[in-house]
Amino acid sequence: MNPSTALRTGGRLLWERSTSVIPLYLLASGLYGVARVPLLVAVLLAVWYLAAAGRLEPFVDALRGLGDGSAPTAPDATDVDQVTPELSEAIVGLLTPETITLLAAGGFLALVLGALASAIGNAAAVSGLYGLLRDEDGVRAGVDGARRYWRSILGVRLLLLAVLGVVALPLVGFFAAVGGYLTTAVASASTTGTPPSWAALGSGVLALLFGVLVAVLLLAAVFVLFAFAEQAVVVDDVGAVEAVRRSVRFPFHRPWDALGYVAVAFGALVVSGSVGSSAVAFGAPRVTALVGAILLPPVVDGFKTALYADLELPETELSRPEERLRAAFWGGIRTVGGFVRAHPLANLASLGLVAIGGIAGWRATSSIGPPIPIGGDVGSVFGSFPLGTFFNLAVNNWLVAADLAYSGLAIGIPAAVGLAFNGLVVGAVGGVFDPVAFVALVAPHGIVEIPAIVVGGALGLWLGGVALGVLRGRRDGDDVAAAIRRTYRVLLGLVPLFVFAAFVEAFLTPAIASLVLGG
Repeated sequence: MNPSTALRTGGRLLWERSTSVIPLYLLASGLYGVARVPLLVAVLLAVWYLAAAGRLEPFVDALRGLGDGSAPTAPDATDVDQVTPELSEAIVGLLTPETITLLAAGGFLALVLGALASAIGNAAAVSGLYGLLRDEDGVRAGVDGARRYWRSILGVRLLLLAVLGVVALPLVGFFAAVGGYLTTAVASASTTGTPPSWAALGSGVLALLFGVLVAVLLLAAVFVLFAFAEQAVVVDDVGAVEAVRRSVRFPFHRPWDALGYVAVAFGALVVSGSVGSSAVAFGAPRVTALVGAILLPPVVDGFKTALYADLELPETELSRPEERLRAAFWGGIRTVGGFVRAHPLANLASLGLVAIGGIAGWRATSSIGPPIPIGGDVGSVFGSFPLGTFFNLAVNNWLVAADLAYSGLAIGIPAAVGLAFNGLVVGAVGGVFDPVAFVALVAPHGIVEIPAIVVGGALGLWLGGVALGVLRGRRDGDDVAAAIRRTYRVLLGLVPLFVFAAFVEAFLTPAIASLVLGG
């Protein structure tokens, strides 16, 4: 198979098998919720310690002083050099050995769990793509592959880190030596009162540029040599070491295919960067996450898997695009209603976790002092025509719901923690701001957005129950695959709700709040 056919196969996988491919990549993204759990717990413990030690109140008082103008100076929020002394002292007071230790421990555990989640997610994704190329059930193949190949893929990534470390050590030494040479030359000239030698500075700069070029080429070579290791694990059913060997041999046995991969990988980087910069300029940076984590990786991974396995996607008859979209979203809305009716306990538990978190957050902050007033022109907070904000809010809220849902496969713990933490944040913010202003700024869109988030969290709790059933031997891989598909259909049904809520929040909430507050 030539690279162009493999690239077309990658695109066809996303377009023609989207109901199998996108759920697997949402699952891979959602599993990172496992890594957020220790970090969120560490943050909560640190805040609890600071509140108990009396170190949190000065920080809130300093923020309140900025909000009501009672601070000795009125700093520009964009200028870090104008931060008030009170706020600086309050921030320093938060950085205690206990809080630093808690956050460091949480960060370390998050890195470990993130590596495990990444290996499991990629094993599911590559296995699902390979299953589709073999005309199998992609989601079921992904479930089986995650269980079978995650250790080998984790081993591949550890070997990659080891090789990168070996390559980086001499490069770091080289840059340190060149930096020392330039520093010595400048310091010597300063000591003697003479201008530095332009020849010496020029040679040092040239050495730095040469080092950067060599570093880029070496790192690129390492990534190219490891590029097909995960495909080798799944396609050839081999361990990490053998998979790396086969991936390293790939560019030498199939050089034109390897060059095709380099071109596709570079093109993917250009597309991702272009979309990211355009999204940021448009005011919708979360679109980058949608494209970079859910839409672009299936095409690149599908290209790599098809190229390595020398398999093309079997032909299938497709409905017209408008019919597929109508079935996806209209059918998804009906699936939302069916899920709420079929699983009331999961939805009530999700709502309860948000409520408990909200009450805890409000109680923690409402007693600290008088509420912070809402300053500025509320009506124009998003600008006169906040189209970018609308897109950003809609995409962000849907991705939050998807992460809550698919993170639940880790026996529901990340979903439960995420729900409680989101409620805690909302409650804590409500506790420090004027109640009327807070309700005016949240209620118009919150009456739609919050229930939709609750349904996303309920999906996570329900998936956690499915995972527990597997651990107890009461469910099997078919049940997990069916649950993953149903979760995706419900998430599609939540899209119109989040779009409507984002429209209200971007275009109507500021005006409503301005009328209520008289601003």
